[in-house]
Amino acid sequence: ASVTCEKKVVPQENWNAQWESEYPQVVVEDAEGRAGCTIRAPFHEVPAEGLDVVIAPQMSFGTGHHATTHLMTAALLDLPLNGRAVLDMGCGTGVLALVAAKRGAAPVLGVDIEHDAVVNSQDNVKLNPDLLPSSDALIFRQGDGTSMESMPNGCWDVICANIHKNVLEADMPAYARTLKGGGSLLLSGFFEGDVKALQSAIDREGLRLRAVASREGWACMHCWKPLA
Repeated sequence: ASVTCEKKVVPQENWNAQWESEYPQVVVEDAEGRAGCTIRAPFHEVPAEGLDVVIAPQMSFGTGHHATTHLMTAALLDLPLNGRAVLDMGCGTGVLALVAAKRGAAPVLGVDIEHDAVVNSQDNVKLNPDLLPSSDALIFRQGDGTSMESMPNGCWDVICANIHKNVLEADMPAYARTLKGGGSLLLSGFFEGDVKALQSAIDREGLRLRAVASREGWACMHCWKPLA
């Protein structure tokens, strides 16, 4: 076997400017078709309407470009969140927690298994100065589904979980236990073909399915917990 190697000189270029030019902002429409939320990098212009969420993704998931993040953001725009307690499991960049906080949710807790994701989320709060006066109600913590064991029953009005299907199934009992009666559970991170399997896990915990949305083959399930 032989190995061939080629060498060439690459012209000097502003690689950061190149990256910025190829990194578009994301606009998520609300139920009425308006620009409900813009998820953008710090170098993009401030949007004229809707929520303005600034994200520097570093190495974490959740820029808004992926279909699941888009679906979850759209679902949050459709919920009354002012004064509601929101949990963002698998928070990544913290984008969903930031959306919830900007819509008036408090307290908001973001949890991720990766330490770097937690640091990234905390850094992103600083990129959104309108949140800083109330940032003590917006907390990010490292953990996984076992972190919910210390949470009391019925402590969350809304739980967001944009994670792998198998993790969602395993943690469904914890979601159901910590969700308030009448509260909403938003699930994504899986393909449309996985909806049936997750429906079974939802039914086992006594939760109800309100709606299923899809985008580019991915799905988002909006569930709710009946009042006792």
